[in-house]
Amino acid sequence: MYPPDNREVFSLKLSYLTLGLLGGAFMVASGAQAQGTITHYQSEGNLEVTHNVGCVAREETKTSYTPADLYQSIFACIEKEQYQTAVDLYVMAFARGYFDMLRVKDKSAHQAISVLRLVTFQKLSKEQSEAFGKALEAYSKDGISGACSFLQASGAPDYYPKYMVAHGMGGLKKEGGNGLVTPFDASDAWQVSLAKTGICSAK
Repeated sequence: MYPPDNREVFSLKLSYLTLGLLGGAFMVASGAQAQGTITHYQSEGNLEVTHNVGCVAREETKTSYTPADLYQSIFACIEKEQYQTAVDLYVMAFARGYFDMLRVKDKSAHQAISVLRLVTFQKLSKEQSEAFGKALEAYSKDGISGACSFLQASGAPDYYPKYMVAHGMGGLKKEGGNGLVTPFDASDAWQVSLAKTGICSAK
């Protein structure tokens, strides 16, 4: 029913390490663009932000906020040098992104999370990236327990993950249906998401 345990792939520490690779990734992308035209196809709703709320504390967030919404908020917090809040939101986006991967059928759509992270962090300065990285590293030692408790109490997301569904090939082809797995136990999947991302220890 669920994807394999991707705790190593989705661990917070490894996600932070991807920040160091962003510069190289965009140098490669720039080189490719210089050699030829890259065609980018996009369907309506792809990575769509539905709640533009700026930098908000996690206590003020709602279960209707998508990872696309949260990544925009993360950037807003970093711009204000509110790194603790940015990390709180990053962990939340991390969990909700995995949850959405469990319920969106089109595996090609799952790349939406990586793209959101890439688009967000490539806008940061070197100083901002380093400061966020330090905050995340400290959080992985001291803040995960609190994050686990908060996310368990807040419950599963209740939005339709259009931002992800529209990102996949199914969205481009405008296939019928809503693109979600059925039947789907949201409560159970939320607990699985928190465990397999490493935010909460597996029971």
